Amino acid sequence: MTTSLKAVVRTLSFCAWVGLSTSYLAGQTPTAVDSSARTTMSKEQIIAEGDKMADAQLAQFAGRNTGIGWVQGVMWAGYADFSHVSSQGNYTDSITRMGNTAHWRPSLDPKRPSHADDLAICQAFLDAYVTNNDPARLAPTQSREEAVCEAIQKEVVPSNTGPKGPKLIWWWCDALFMAPPTMARLSIVTKDPKYVDAMDTEWWRTADFLYDKDEHLFYRDARFPGKLKNGKKIFWSRGNGWVFAGLARTLTYLPANYPSRAKYVAIFKDMAAKLASLQQADGTWHTSLLDPDDSLGPETSGTALDCFAYAWGMNNGLLDRATYLPVATKAWAALLAAKRPDGLLGYVQKVGDAPGAAKVDETQLYATGAFLMDVCELSKLTPIIVPPPLQLIRTPSK
Repeated sequence: MTTSLKAVVRTLSFCAWVGLSTSYLAGQTPTAVDSSARTTMSKEQIIAEGDKMADAQLAQFAGRNTGIGWVQGVMWAGYADFSHVSSQGNYTDSITRMGNTAHWRPSLDPKRPSHADDLAICQAFLDAYVTNNDPARLAPTQSREEAVCEAIQKEVVPSNTGPKGPKLIWWWCDALFMAPPTMARLSIVTKDPKYVDAMDTEWWRTADFLYDKDEHLFYRDARFPGKLKNGKKIFWSRGNGWVFAGLARTLTYLPANYPSRAKYVAIFKDMAAKLASLQQADGTWHTSLLDPDDSLGPETSGTALDCFAYAWGMNNGLLDRATYLPVATKAWAALLAAKRPDGLLGYVQKVGDAPGAAKVDETQLYATGAFLMDVCELSKLTPIIVPPPLQLIRTPSK
């Protein structure tokens, strides 16, 4: 590096650090930077990163209907959160247009009427109702959740847990992000405990089946644990991100005196400690959490979900700031380093149900949603000291 470039680097803002890191995503040889440099980010700077990401994603839509499946539901949940933080009103307008187009009704598959993925969009629907107090925005979600409560009570939905497994409606760990936060919040909005009680019943049925109490991680579904070449169990990074972030979003609306709240908090804290021990040097988590030789490389959707949960935990007094802020800021730096030239996240594993490759230029809507959730929580922790972005690379295949 030339003397003049060193001088420039010392004076660059954090956004410029991120600009330097785009050489990683383009496959170019990265320019060396002073690894001892740290940057302080203010609330305004972090929110500005959210505005850029949110605007970039809306620009990609160009006014087209995005749909309301789980992929879009996670994204719109992020926009709903971010609309309360950003000073730009267009995000609320975008949510309203989406909801009006869908008539505020979640998707319905008659063959699986209680499927959690279809309920992810209800996180944004319910937030829009709380913001606007229009009953038309609440009724379809409430009606759907009534049916879910009934199904949970009767265990009427066939599960995918194998011949000896329990009857579960939520038989995969992703479900613990998609449905529980809305059910817990719906009880607060309606002052009717049946939604949170049904959620609690099914959440613990699922956890009893998928949670490994020794590893403090969740299996994705009945196909696991499985074994890696090193003999360790297979745990999917984004799958555990779904649970970790889903716990944070559910605990937000779970009453302080709820009988099982302490059990949720205990798992949240155990997962926080375990995941922190598995964070890679570049700030990300490998798609296969217990595989140190994972050639699939860094992955940003699971990283963004974890970053959100850590920041939420610190903001709500459940996680120690001195212990976990470095974990969150390393993850945040990695996410900024992974941004593509168009402003969206790269290194996002495509839709899947197990560890898989995350291509350098691949992005997904759920990663945008998780990033916006990060912004909301990290902005409350400011000012924060953020390390310079490290090179995001894949471990060579062996």
